[in-house]
Amino acid sequence: MRMLFLAGVICLFELCTFVVFKGLGWLTSPVLDAQAQRWLMIGGFVISHLFLAGLLFGAFRLTMGYLAVLWIGVLAIVFTCLLAFLVNQLSINLGHGLRAIGVLSFMGLLGYSVFNAYMPTTRHLTVRLDKPMSDSVRLAVASDLHLGALFGNRELDLLSDILRREQVDLLLMPGDIMDDDTLAFEAKKMQPHFAKLVSATTNGAVVSLGNHDLYQTQAYQSIINAITASGAILLDDKTMLMSVHKNGQEIPISLVGRFDDHHTQRLTTQALMASVNTDYPVILLDHRPSQIDENSRLPIDLQVSGHTHNGQVFPANFIIKALNRVGYGHDVINGMAVVVSSGYGFWGVPLRLGSRSEVWIIDVVGRSDVSLPNDKAPR
Repeated sequence: MRMLFLAGVICLFELCTFVVFKGLGWLTSPVLDAQAQRWLMIGGFVISHLFLAGLLFGAFRLTMGYLAVLWIGVLAIVFTCLLAFLVNQLSINLGHGLRAIGVLSFMGLLGYSVFNAYMPTTRHLTVRLDKPMSDSVRLAVASDLHLGALFGNRELDLLSDILRREQVDLLLMPGDIMDDDTLAFEAKKMQPHFAKLVSATTNGAVVSLGNHDLYQTQAYQSIINAITASGAILLDDKTMLMSVHKNGQEIPISLVGRFDDHHTQRLTTQALMASVNTDYPVILLDHRPSQIDENSRLPIDLQVSGHTHNGQVFPANFIIKALNRVGYGHDVINGMAVVVSSGYGFWGVPLRLGSRSEVWIIDVVGRSDVSLPNDKAPR
């Protein structure tokens, strides 16, 4: 599978390089002769192969970032070609204006992709349960922050503002809090901003771990320390019964948090559910949406996940949709509500096209009759 992926990346590199530098040749044809355009193409392939060689030296992010920019260039060229065909059919002569449109389309797509990465939207959902609740509970789901060199204090403070504006009772963070390690987190002094985020709700935050929180064994403990030092509750293959405080009342909720499946010895959801009181709303934090079908056979009311980034860059969103039961968005399966977020942050480069950074605001509403046997009262 890894070799197949690598072969696909190489083929995509070659194709995108040819199209982009062919397009640059057309763009510069008024000032470059045929020989100069050939050297431009040769230079393009040399640059691309240098980036490809970076895969051998661990520069995966840089290589994929370059590929993402190339791909946006391809999309701009496709748009320009379609426009050229249209104006030709209409016998309209744009002259050099078509070249200007080509440049502007690339800049526009690039700018729009950066906007989608750094300007999150909020999505609202109401989940109704056939369980007694004395009041509704407003949850926020912010997955995949990938806190690191390109995503940090400003974005944490913006998320805090969103939580306060939406009057969120509890924040759920299902994995990939850090971008592999805490080096940038510590260097940029993000800890106070992360603690401010946790305190932005009336009941704090509950966190589970994702694959990027687990990749580096030497960074694992520092990631745990950073999360718990903020006051957040870490559920790594753990469960808890939380009393959510709202309007002078205590609303019990059963919470389950799983390791990402990068942790090869993680417990099954079924094993974790053995200690869960299912008389109350049961919410599962599971970073990857890969076991939705299995989880939906258990008495779980709501699963929140991330990981997919909704593909992050078009057309990967369609691939994500094809590979997953729920690759992005909201669905109800066997009575279990599922929310898969595209993530609040991003991976690699700050580009999102066909997806957008987001926060889900979920109102969990139960029945108004709240009487329960004394032996089932929350402790």
